[in-house]
Amino acid sequence: MTRHAIVVGAGLAGSSAAERLAARGWSITLLDAAAAPGQGASGNRAGVLRPLPSLDDNRLARLTRAAFTHARAHFHALLADELPLRWRQTGVLHLARDEKQAATQRRVVEERRPPAEDLRFVERAEASRLAGWPVANGGWWFPNGGWVDPASLCRANLARHATAIAAHFHCRVARIERPAECWRVFDENDRCLAAAPVLVLANASDARRFAATAHLPLRPARGQVSHLPATDGTAPEIVVCRGGYVTPAIDGIRCAGATFGIDDTDTVLRTADHAENLVRLDAILPGYGAAWRAETLDGRVGCRPMSPDRLPMIGAVADPTAPIPRQPVCPLAQLPRQPGLYVIDGFGARGIVWSALAGELLACLIDGDAPPLPADLIDAVDPGRFLLRGRAGTARRQPSPPGDD
Repeated sequence: MTRHAIVVGAGLAGSSAAERLAARGWSITLLDAAAAPGQGASGNRAGVLRPLPSLDDNRLARLTRAAFTHARAHFHALLADELPLRWRQTGVLHLARDEKQAATQRRVVEERRPPAEDLRFVERAEASRLAGWPVANGGWWFPNGGWVDPASLCRANLARHATAIAAHFHCRVARIERPAECWRVFDENDRCLAAAPVLVLANASDARRFAATAHLPLRPARGQVSHLPATDGTAPEIVVCRGGYVTPAIDGIRCAGATFGIDDTDTVLRTADHAENLVRLDAILPGYGAAWRAETLDGRVGCRPMSPDRLPMIGAVADPTAPIPRQPVCPLAQLPRQPGLYVIDGFGARGIVWSALAGELLACLIDGDAPPLPADLIDAVDPGRFLLRGRAGTARRQPSPPGDD
């Protein structure tokens, strides 16, 4: 097979997939409807990098922990190559909502025993000192966490193997087909934009427009971030989370958010959403939001692609028209797939932490390399899982709450 792939989408998902395939010697044709990388859901000024522990060390916790470690190594590699990534290891403080949650957070640290440089619980007094502001409860402290400029990560990914990645912008893919051994993608004028044996869809919830992927339960989730004028050196100088987040000052702006509206694709800024973000900010840092009025704020709206179980979709796309093997439990490995068609999508609010590992996993699955995750986690993110749910012998996974970032 010719080692040529089309990647549709130049956000965190698409740029990560393109970078990892290019590193393995693949030539990539990258297509995006926007004018530059990272202009959709990956276009916020900053996102949060941190894992998400749990008492039972569930799949979400294990996946984010592995992804967090992988992301940090990837970021250091990009910086070592002098690529234009912007991120700061400021540390991330995840405050408890109340004393009940604080007790759970303490138990997680006590029972899971993570290295102190990765995670420790801090009581209210230390949390207030770290935040530079009085807070209501203690919480988790992630010293190795921080903020990332997601668009800069997209640009750095594409620049790392620039000779292998042919990026084309202002190219909206309207239709895909596979008449023979190659996938072909077409624009609105039915002009063929590219052809290759492998097609990777990384275009958020827009992927459902195509017949081959219409069965994927991707849904857009509108998130509005508020931009607060800020001065360097003012509190907080770390990222603080609690049902939302607030960043340090970045180029004179502090990001606070974000709202979460499923199936809402309106990209116009709303004063009501700024007001909601200020209420959320006051819950994080009591009294902090009093310095601003919602009607005066600027911000940004992004529509993040969500899956029902809040886990990403990474891997070969199943064939919804093919019969599924009749067994008490059909293994995902036996699910019929559409040849050469892959998806990397459904990151929701966790694109910053998931994208680097997701790109590596997808490239391994395409190229036949040993994957970077155990089999149960690969199954957990397999896009074919949704075709099996609800059938006899398959278990339904419960959704987890959306992330703060």
